[in-house]
Amino acid sequence: MTDATTATVTTLLIKKHGIRNAHCGGLTALDPSRCRFVGRAVTARYVPLREDRLAEQSLSNTKALMHTVLATLTAGDVLVLDGMGVADTGLIGDVIAARLKALSVAGVVMDGAVRDAAEIRGLGLPVFCKGAAPPPSFTRLMLADMNCPVGIGGAAIFPGDTVMADEDGVVVLPATLAGPVLAEAAEQDAVEKWIRLRVERGEALAGLYPANEATMAQYRAWFAAGSDERKLIP
Repeated sequence: MTDATTATVTTLLIKKHGIRNAHCGGLTALDPSRCRFVGRAVTARYVPLREDRLAEQSLSNTKALMHTVLATLTAGDVLVLDGMGVADTGLIGDVIAARLKALSVAGVVMDGAVRDAAEIRGLGLPVFCKGAAPPPSFTRLMLADMNCPVGIGGAAIFPGDTVMADEDGVVVLPATLAGPVLAEAAEQDAVEKWIRLRVERGEALAGLYPANEATMAQYRAWFAAGSDERKLIP
């Protein structure tokens, strides 16, 4: 987990790295009370169903690609499913979700819907999706590939990228940038929390936000003095 927020991460990705399409748009948290996670992306991609390939999609087939996907996941991973934006069929249901929970995945991000929404919420598995729908995935889609680049809500996600989510939505960070960006974002969020406390107590924004050098010096002194919220200016 990280103390950074998706809002700050997207700002840093734009300002310092020129990455504008980091937000996976059009997705909502299945359970807003369980929407915060960060982890390594494991990707899988659906394509439109072709009926002559239907049997190989069934989970009764031990060689079905979904079984391989599940066997690839490790604790802390984020399963990313490209469902082509199809929102009237469920990509996963409660049984697969239970397996994901048992594997301790950090969360699931899908450009599609779930089924068994109430049961998945009850499992406590964090999921961002396009909603819920009763029909199973094989009414319209079939799983075709894994560990491949996918497009989710306007953002490209590559295997191994870092995916993070919170109340504002889902953001993807390139693997090579994730560590430093998350660390810088966590520090910036801490500074902005301190600034917000000062604003709540009546201070004007000018010179305070965005933080200039004088403001940052005050923050560092306050932090070094013990971060006492009763005394925001040391």
